[in-house]
Amino acid sequence: MEKYLPPRAAVQTLGCRVNQYESDAIEAELEAMGFEIADFSELCDVYIINTCAVTGESERKSRQMIRRAAAKNPSAFVLVTGCFSQLKAQEISQIPGVDYVCGNRNKGSVVTEAARLAREGAKKEKHAVCSVLDLSLSPLEHLSLPAARRTRAYIKIEDGCDNHCTYCIIRKARGSVVSRPPEEVLAEVRKMAADGTSEVILTGIEAASYGKDIGGYPLWKLMRDAAAVDGIERVRTGSLEPSVLTRTFCEKIAEEPRIMPSFHLSLQSGSDRILAAMKRRYNREQVLDHVAYLKSVKPGVTFTCDIIVGFPGETEEDFLATMDIAEKIGFLHMHIFPFSPRAGTPAAEMKEQLPWSVKQERLYRLEALGDGLSHEIYKAAAGGRRSVLFETWDGEYAAGHSEDMLEVKMKSAAPLTGKILPVVLEAFDGTAALAAPLSS
Repeated sequence: MEKYLPPRAAVQTLGCRVNQYESDAIEAELEAMGFEIADFSELCDVYIINTCAVTGESERKSRQMIRRAAAKNPSAFVLVTGCFSQLKAQEISQIPGVDYVCGNRNKGSVVTEAARLAREGAKKEKHAVCSVLDLSLSPLEHLSLPAARRTRAYIKIEDGCDNHCTYCIIRKARGSVVSRPPEEVLAEVRKMAADGTSEVILTGIEAASYGKDIGGYPLWKLMRDAAAVDGIERVRTGSLEPSVLTRTFCEKIAEEPRIMPSFHLSLQSGSDRILAAMKRRYNREQVLDHVAYLKSVKPGVTFTCDIIVGFPGETEEDFLATMDIAEKIGFLHMHIFPFSPRAGTPAAEMKEQLPWSVKQERLYRLEALGDGLSHEIYKAAAGGRRSVLFETWDGEYAAGHSEDMLEVKMKSAAPLTGKILPVVLEAFDGTAALAAPLSS
């Protein structure tokens, strides 16, 4: 009798943390259905590509991954989901080798469809099945993780965005804000804690808007409730729009020590004129005021951010305003993107598009400033004490993050993965803080 070999499946993820969470949930469901999970580079019976469409380049990479899967094993089933498929399902369905296309509100359907196709056996010559739902008529899909998969567990708390930023296509790909019920989120937090996870990151497409569609249950309350779960030592959030940092928000999270003193701001610019052109919901003064207040009530807090340089019409004066706000806040790290016109957005049609050379020059200048700011923070931390959640070990160094999101590594003869240990920071090697056990 031939030994039964389970069908092999691989999931390739492009884009944001929310996509990664959803891919993890898909993998878990595939395993529960009897699939063996393999790497995307391996020969598989099923390939699932969870796509991104935040930029034109993201779409190009998504197409590339779809074609790569079809070429790797022409007899394999290829299923596509995510933002690119939500926006351009018909285009994807015409790519040779694609069998199934679904969108962002029925991603879980790739599991049942993969199981059906695997049962059918031989790949049939036919057009791909398209099952992309109307976002305005579709509720939040209840994907969740049955168990912790990483030392730091990301938990999706909402989907969609109600902003109308002129450079962004994601509202069309993800729909309006839909929040997971708090009891559902907290049940997952408890599940992660039971599996030994000590840090959770509450993430979403627009996490700052969490709760507005379910009676106003605020993000700060969800953070505090998550921090109160037995076994959870650290709570963080994904990217936040700066307007969420109200006095109430700052005071409520400052009262809870298990909410970590580190926040990522979706800043985008330090110029009021450019922020208005982007249709952001805050101005420069509000950002500086909110950040200053959070620093006053939660000492030692650090900030990272996203910034776009070279937005249409951005003058040297506008750019210098961004340089100035970055210096005033003192970012630990900046994710800097040169503006890339996204077809289908108002910004792509704006006049005064800047030459690529200007965007690159401003990118380099802001990166140089960011490196300097980061190095100052690390050097100032030398001699200080931190608690580090260790996440990796390379055989010589254990590495992880401190409460304030400093990258820390410490010599260790054995893995420390998953442990939170007190350390003293001794030096900065240009990329991370070098630490020693506090006891020594």
